[in-house]
Amino acid sequence: MELQFYSDFFKSTADVLEDVIKNETWPTTFVSGPSEGLHVHWHSDEVHAYIMEGETDFLDAKSGIRTPVKAGDKIVVPARTLHAEGAVLKRVVYILALPQPLPPEEFLAMHEPDTLN
Repeated sequence: MELQFYSDFFKSTADVLEDVIKNETWPTTFVSGPSEGLHVHWHSDEVHAYIMEGETDFLDAKSGIRTPVKAGDKIVVPARTLHAEGAVLKRVVYILALPQPLPPEEFLAMHEPDTLN
């Protein structure tokens, strides 16, 4: 599967929480600080990422396309999909929603591409 992008998907935190409830997912806040970007990786669970503040881009490793994203956008990262967050100049604040609540050591565990079977 490929990453799914929804530009200008929401206007408020209430809109995000309404979508989280509709999708029966579990939300948490995540902040990416300044970086040159992450390496390509995958997650065991589907992740819905709502960008609350900032901007970056996401690489869909399958297509090789980098898509810019900003506050108000939503990204769906299907389980086991190779991807990478791009460079972050200041910070990007996300509400991330997963299909189940997970302990901190399992939340958003990044798996290396060569372990994808």
